[in-house]
Amino acid sequence: MTARFEGLSILVTGACGGLGRAICAAFAAEGGRVFAADLPGAPLEALVSELGNGAQALHLDVSDEGQWIAAMDAIEAMAGRVDIVVNNAGVFTPNVPFAEMPLELWRRHFTVNADGTFLGCKHGILRMGPHGSGAIVNIGSGMSITAVPTAGAYCASKAAVLMTTKVAARSAGPQGITVNAVLPGAVPTDMLMGNLRSGQGEEELLAGLATYSAMGRLASPQDIANAVVMLSAPESRAITGVAVPVDCGTLPGS
Repeated sequence: MTARFEGLSILVTGACGGLGRAICAAFAAEGGRVFAADLPGAPLEALVSELGNGAQALHLDVSDEGQWIAAMDAIEAMAGRVDIVVNNAGVFTPNVPFAEMPLELWRRHFTVNADGTFLGCKHGILRMGPHGSGAIVNIGSGMSITAVPTAGAYCASKAAVLMTTKVAARSAGPQGITVNAVLPGAVPTDMLMGNLRSGQGEEELLAGLATYSAMGRLASPQDIANAVVMLSAPESRAITGVAVPVDCGTLPGS
C-alpha cells in the first residue's frame, strides 16, 4: 500500500454521497487524514469510522461562508493546516424542461454547485497560500460542456464550476496551489438514479447510458476517485487549470 498522502489533511465535501465516499476512501487508503464534510443528518460518523487514520466528521453547508470558515478553523486546530480540498458536494434535479424550470430550483443549483465551489476554492486558497502549496479539485460534470434541455440548472451551474476552476487556478498559481476539475459522466450512484422514469428499472437506465460511451460501459465511483487522487498528488504539481473527463469516452473528443 502506498502512502502518498501520509501527514496530509484532506477536506472532502458531500462526503456521504456515492462519489464522496469513494473519494474519501481513496485518500484514506493512501495515508491521508480525511475530514469528511456533509450536512447534518448525513451518516458521517459511520463513514469516518470506516475510514480510520484519524478521519474526522464535519457538518458543512457549502453555501454558507461562515460554515466554511468554521470548518477550516477546525481542521487547522486538529491537524495544523489544510492541504487538499475536494469540492464534491452538489445537487441535481433531473427531468425538468428548460422553459418550465422554477427560478427557485435554478437558484438552488447555483447556490450549491457554483457558490459552494467558489467558497471552497476561496477559502482553500486563503488557508493554503501562506504554506506555499496545496491542491484543490472541483467535481464538475460531463454536462458542464454538454447541454441537456431537461437538466438546464445542473448544466449551467456545472459550467460555472469550470470557469471557477480556471480563474482560481490563475489566482492560486503563484502561491504553489493547483486547482483542477474532474468531469464525471454517468456514474452508478443514488444521484444518477434520480433520472429513472416511471416504469424504468435501474439496469435498463444504466445499460442505455452505457451505449453513449466509447467503451460501452460507465465509469465507477472508484474511477472518479482515482482521478481526484491523481490531480491532488505531489507528482501532479505542474498540472493546473484543467478539466479531466472520466466517462469512458462519452464526451466528444474524449
